[in-house]
Amino acid sequence: MRSTAVFACACGGALGLVLPSAPQRSSIRPRLIVFGDSYSDNGNGSWIASNGTWPADQAYFGHSFSNGPKWNDVVSEALGLELINLATGGATTDNAFVAGGTGPDSTIHVPSTADQIASFLSWDTIRADDIFVHWSGANDILFNTSVTAIQVGSLIERNINQLYHAGAKTVILADYGDIATFPATYDSPTYNVSSVHVFNGELADELRDMVRRYSTCANIAFVNVGRLFQSIFKHPTAFHIEAEYVDPPTACLTGIYPSEGVQRRLCSNAERHLFFDVYHPVKEVHGLIGTMFMEAIINLTAI
Repeated sequence: MRSTAVFACACGGALGLVLPSAPQRSSIRPRLIVFGDSYSDNGNGSWIASNGTWPADQAYFGHSFSNGPKWNDVVSEALGLELINLATGGATTDNAFVAGGTGPDSTIHVPSTADQIASFLSWDTIRADDIFVHWSGANDILFNTSVTAIQVGSLIERNINQLYHAGAKTVILADYGDIATFPATYDSPTYNVSSVHVFNGELADELRDMVRRYSTCANIAFVNVGRLFQSIFKHPTAFHIEAEYVDPPTACLTGIYPSEGVQRRLCSNAERHLFFDVYHPVKEVHGLIGTMFMEAIINLTAI
């Protein structure tokens, strides 16, 4: 079964939307514009949505769900891009399908990636050299284990269609590590179910297929973050990660989410872990992810 979204990649120009002119900017650098969840939230998403209450632990780098710069910070600095980051922790692909949320118990409303795109298009105009990243889907299955990758892929395609019809020329998609291998989900009866185990592989297939179809008329790429996580789990020491921290998956920072049921504890060797907290990778892994995105950007553009 394939995605049900209508494929409307329009070769030869943008369709439809006429947007107000964006405010004049002093920078002429290409822009990296990111829509996503906590894997891309660098402190300007969930922290704002929660009125400065989450994530509040001082171990987080700038309220960013990790212990250092995120992949998009790494990429924008290395390639000299202007970063516009709308990613928000707890975001799903579309709140009308699966409602997202942030905070200790994920009860604070946040904009989905569909909302983030709509917001961006309401106050800015797409430039020909803009580089868009759409990275979402993990929270859809985390918040509702009955959803399928086909359903989420259809929503992602709808979001991408909106960008292309507004004039986007370059878009990058990405997947995740196995959702069932996060410290928060590992061996959990809620997530140790077939729908979760197959989700990431099927989502990757959906995204690859989307890239194949859109590549006939646009610059588009898929960054296989899931493969990176698989490699780390199979050969952790090759990435300077201790094997004991991936089998079983173990976080450096614990006791942050009430669902963990433990006291707060911060390790002294975060760089030897894959996960900083029970959902999110350490800054070193974000550096590796950033390298993957940089390769995709360089292959797609003249940067």
